Amino acid sequence: MRTIRRGLRTILRNPLRTGLLVAVLAVSIALTLIMITVNEAFGQRLDEIRAEVGTNIDVNPAGSFRGLLGGGDPLSEEEIDQLALLDHVESVQRTLSVPYSGEALESAIDVGELGNRLAGGDGATDNAPNGNAPGGAGPGGQEFSIPVFFIGTDDPSALSTIGTQDTELMEGRTFTDDEADANVAVLGDDLAEKNGLLVGDTFELEDGSTIEVIGTFTSGTQFGDNAVFMPLNTVQRIFDSEGELTLATVRVDTVENVDAVADAITDTLGEDTVDVVTEASRFESISAPVADAEDSSQIALIAALVASATVILFSVGLVARQRVKEIGIFKAIGASNWHVTAQFGIEAAVMSVIAALIGALATFPLAQTVANGLVSDPAAPAGPGGFAGPGQGARFGGAGAQIQGAGGFLGDVDVAVSPEVFLYALGIAIGLAVIASIIPAWYVGRVKPAEVLRYE
Repeated sequence: MRTIRRGLRTILRNPLRTGLLVAVLAVSIALTLIMITVNEAFGQRLDEIRAEVGTNIDVNPAGSFRGLLGGGDPLSEEEIDQLALLDHVESVQRTLSVPYSGEALESAIDVGELGNRLAGGDGATDNAPNGNAPGGAGPGGQEFSIPVFFIGTDDPSALSTIGTQDTELMEGRTFTDDEADANVAVLGDDLAEKNGLLVGDTFELEDGSTIEVIGTFTSGTQFGDNAVFMPLNTVQRIFDSEGELTLATVRVDTVENVDAVADAITDTLGEDTVDVVTEASRFESISAPVADAEDSSQIALIAALVASATVILFSVGLVARQRVKEIGIFKAIGASNWHVTAQFGIEAAVMSVIAALIGALATFPLAQTVANGLVSDPAAPAGPGGFAGPGQGARFGGAGAQIQGAGGFLGDVDVAVSPEVFLYALGIAIGLAVIASIIPAWYVGRVKPAEVLRYE
């Protein structure tokens, strides 16, 4: 106890020196604790991104993009049923997308200059569907309009349309599993407004089917809002596409098994039948900012720990050298090397604990700010040029579209500072106190009382 009291008195005897040392240590320890907390948050966010994004595989008809662009033949439900039997496959979502240019619904998108090019203007070929909506004139005076996309899905909870990743239900509801063959639809907001349709209204298609509007959604883009969601069986029946699909989204149990499942899909259905697209490249694009920030936080963590250890070592070593006379007197009156070293250790421990508590308290308001500074979220929304399928963001259009679609998945990295940070602080303080005792222990052992007191 006498050693402890002497150590505490020594700290209070020179408050300026103690305050400066505690301040420097507090900054280093605070940075260390912040980096520990931020690094954990980045690791958790990477795991979340991997779970959300990294396990989906798109299966498209060979030669087409989601069965809408290019060539190829539709997929059959019998072929897709085989995928559900593969190892590591958790679920298979089936989709049929059909472009519609009939008279029952007027497209909510004006053709504009780009549409006129597709309609045959400026030397382009006539490769667009006919329709009655306001549009451009192709060769021979054909009327051209941007088609409305009827999207049939067997997963009513996943309303993701072309050009968008997420949709938000604005009014009404979506269809249920019990309505797998019902004539119900969820319309894009722009499309519903263009055609004067509200929830509860109906419209009739050319085959005589009367469709009830049970909800409206918004996707944030005009292209995405020009779509109609319906049960898969209903779209297949109305458009004479029984058993046909334009996309299957396969969800795998873990990221590690994605490549193996993708190979198994190709082997099962044949590379001449399907194009298989995994999420690997998109996951890298989305997670790259967080991964880079995690690496930066680890480097900063190591640097902060080294700085803390260096500060305490040099400070205590310098103090021990300045107090050589005091050390000599203690040893002359019978104090052992252990008692003298323990006093220096207690002084270092008290200052380290105080600095660690200050650093821990500083972690709460500063950790989120540091995390925001380390990571940049590419949250630009995907536009019509970057097509997206159910439950996914933009991929078509190269790396730019991938990064645009990444924003919705990356989101904000939320740093939750838990009370455990105080345990980290205590551990660091103890570690610094132990390190700080190394130099005094070595120095005290070399001090000889007779030599120190010779000229006193």
